[in-house]
Amino acid sequence: MSRIFRALLVLLAVLVPVLAPAGDEAQPVTVLAAASLSDVLPKVGGAWTAAGHLPVRFSFDASSRLAKQVEAGLAADVFVSADLDWMDYLDRRKLLAASTRAVLLGNRLVIAVPSASPLAFPDARPLAAPEVKHLALAAETVPAGKYGRAALEWAGIAKDVEGKIVSGDNVRTVLGWVASGEADAGLVYATDARAEPRVKAAYTFPVTAHPPIVYPAAVLAGAADAATAREFLAFCRGAEARAHFEAAGFTWLADVH
Repeated sequence: MSRIFRALLVLLAVLVPVLAPAGDEAQPVTVLAAASLSDVLPKVGGAWTAAGHLPVRFSFDASSRLAKQVEAGLAADVFVSADLDWMDYLDRRKLLAASTRAVLLGNRLVIAVPSASPLAFPDARPLAAPEVKHLALAAETVPAGKYGRAALEWAGIAKDVEGKIVSGDNVRTVLGWVASGEADAGLVYATDARAEPRVKAAYTFPVTAHPPIVYPAAVLAGAADAATAREFLAFCRGAEARAHFEAAGFTWLADVH
């Protein structure tokens, strides 16, 4: 084989990957998910990838903001909401793939305080006490904010705490304020308080204090690879994913609904 021919083969080997069309490369599954899932879902995604599937790319934020982004044309494959309302919002606009919607998880609402806080909460009423100067809640359109405000109404203290509420753009913002001591207390999910060592859950609201906390998931109508998105959602409803979700403190509902 001549030196010139060998050189041409080497050059071809270098150029072929460069010239190959980008569209031939498999793209990651893009999942938009509620901020409260930002610790556990990457573990589920890691298990999925370890099983030989495509990588997963996550975007975590308030369900309300994510749903609005989908409506505005954001490209994604799967949506996991922290309530039914925002999933219904996309469903009414025909932005969900048919027959893919399913409930995955449940959660509880708690009063979180800094881990060194001396405040005691036999019920929710001490939130109205002078010692609580700043009470953090997620914004009114955010699922955690809606659950939280319903719980304050249930406890009969909504008007008493109105002047001390500071609103965060999602539940993890609220958690951060409590963890840093910027807020004396905050209403977050039990799984959030469990994931942050700088806070403790001082009180857990009864499930009757607010609408049921559920996490529905669905493949989006604009999914680039609907088949793979469906497979990932099925994986999220399987035994391996369930172990991760329950270890994080979520209630498993996929077998119930």
